[in-house]
Amino acid sequence: MTRNFLIPGRETDFGTSDQTHSSIIRSIRRTRGTSWRLFLLLLLASVRGTAQAAEPIRYVVDLRAPDSHLVQVTMNVPGAAPATEIQIPAWDCLYQIRDFVRNVQDLEAKCDGQRVELGRVDLNTWRGSNRPCDNLEFRYAVYAREDGPFSSTLDSEHAYLNFAMLLFYLPNDRDRAAQVKILLPEGWKLATLLAGDGDEFQAGNYDALVDSPVEAGHFAEYTYTQGFHTSNTTPDSAGKRATFRVIVHADPGDYSADRLLDSIQKITATETTLMQDLPFERYTFILHFPRAAGPSGGMEHRNGAAITVPASVTRERQGYVEDVIAHEFFHAWNVKLIRPQGLEPIDYIHGNDTRDLWFCEGVTSTYAELALLRAGLINRDTFYSRLAAAIQALQERAARRFQGVETSGREAWFEKYADYHRPERSISYYNKGELLGFLLDLGIRNASHNQASLDDVMRRLNQDFAHQGRFYTLADIRAIVSKLAPSFGVDRFLADYVQGTQELDYATYLGYAGVRLATKITQLAAPGFAVSRAPTGLMQVDSVEPASDALGAGLQPGDVLLEADGEPLPAAAEATLPRWRPGQTVELQIAREGKTQVMKFRVGVSQKVSYRVKEEPNPEPRQLRVREGWLKGETAPAPVPGTP
Repeated sequence: MTRNFLIPGRETDFGTSDQTHSSIIRSIRRTRGTSWRLFLLLLLASVRGTAQAAEPIRYVVDLRAPDSHLVQVTMNVPGAAPATEIQIPAWDCLYQIRDFVRNVQDLEAKCDGQRVELGRVDLNTWRGSNRPCDNLEFRYAVYAREDGPFSSTLDSEHAYLNFAMLLFYLPNDRDRAAQVKILLPEGWKLATLLAGDGDEFQAGNYDALVDSPVEAGHFAEYTYTQGFHTSNTTPDSAGKRATFRVIVHADPGDYSADRLLDSIQKITATETTLMQDLPFERYTFILHFPRAAGPSGGMEHRNGAAITVPASVTRERQGYVEDVIAHEFFHAWNVKLIRPQGLEPIDYIHGNDTRDLWFCEGVTSTYAELALLRAGLINRDTFYSRLAAAIQALQERAARRFQGVETSGREAWFEKYADYHRPERSISYYNKGELLGFLLDLGIRNASHNQASLDDVMRRLNQDFAHQGRFYTLADIRAIVSKLAPSFGVDRFLADYVQGTQELDYATYLGYAGVRLATKITQLAAPGFAVSRAPTGLMQVDSVEPASDALGAGLQPGDVLLEADGEPLPAAAEATLPRWRPGQTVELQIAREGKTQVMKFRVGVSQKVSYRVKEEPNPEPRQLRVREGWLKGETAPAPVPGTP
């Protein structure tokens, strides 16, 4: 759970906290053999520094030179103790060590107006003066030219700020409150998840501060108010309404505001009703639809989400934006409130244990699809088609046979390396986790005669853990499922599918809902080698498959392809290998070490399995109850004794 409040120390007769007394004791130990006058000076300095420690850290973030891409930052630490350390994260937003310090430059410090030298403790940490300061000031710049939502950018069009990339913190006092003032170029406006007005904002501590991104520029803004009422609404949310803001940085011609708002309102209504909870008073979507090509992505925050989808993708892939929004909004519970113990407390330097990402991210994808269906934004055929595509994606990855989904989560750190994404190297915890969410839901519904579901697991985690400030473990999920559906066999499910690498039993679990997985096998040509572009523009061999005819013919990585079957292979980006038939004999002319040679071999044969999810036309009553409950998000009373 994101910490968003400051817990004060217990007050003593001297009006100081326990931390103060520890400081005094350390001072006494340091003064053995010195004069009492020196001790009193140290004592007064310690008390003075601690008395001022309640004052928030004050930041000024200056965006007034956008063309420079440099964010100018001033950080003031009132009542700084001797040798105060500041640190900047290496880990945030993505499950990777990202070394934000690489963009920091021109760092300098002043103690009560006098410049002081800073000591570099390690890559991310600096240490200030060896004397106390009424005000310790740091000034520096951060180069910001990486598009959101996982990074920071400042240019002539807009700014998107991920504060973990920009703002130092006190590693020994991370719970200290913060104030931020943001200076804008003329004519720009500002949107943030932080509390405050105008250009000044507050956060209860550093964690809350960096969980609140900023958008600045000439964006469009839309708002709506929404609540929900069900018989099971939590006491904290009964009758409550929230204001939703939609901030869009995009060309107005690249999206339909009416469609976007209609979709978002349906998603937020469906998911808050599903969770029977409204844990915020204001929620902000920050949306970027850039004209430039680039990756898509979304980043959840405690009271909002930031999402980037290139404008071309919004046009070419209908419904994609809604899919990302449904995923990120469900994170308002799953991850931001319902948090695994492994992600707490946040370690900005070394990172955290990410073995639970199958549930954090994968099951969130499960609910994105279910929410779109239940909100009426996709129909059943589309839902089944997406489910089949998810099955296909996992089955096409050979790594599923040895990499479990927990291991995939723990190795999320490697996702910044392109070769890690090879099908024979890794699976996706998003992909397999999504499928596990569907299967777990079906298993619970079947075992409980549709009296319970995965929805109940999520609501129980929300009430018993998130609302109580507790963090869950896999054992807690096991215990909740066991109570809801004692006959399900959750121990075996988790051992085989989460911690192990057993093939998922789609037939059994889909069969609980009277749904069938149909397969179609297609014969494809398998050349036996992979190519990329050489610096000359020609194709060159990247890899050759073991036991292939291409390897037997002598083809090697690094060979440059000149001709195929007597036809030149041009140095053009759009050029590809010929469309060979399975079993066809081919002739290649290649260049190797300045010499050309010709080799012949047979193209291999591979099989592509395609999947479709189809409803059985005549399901049994029990299957139909599970199916309708699963798709509509409903549970039912226990069946009457004697009925099937």
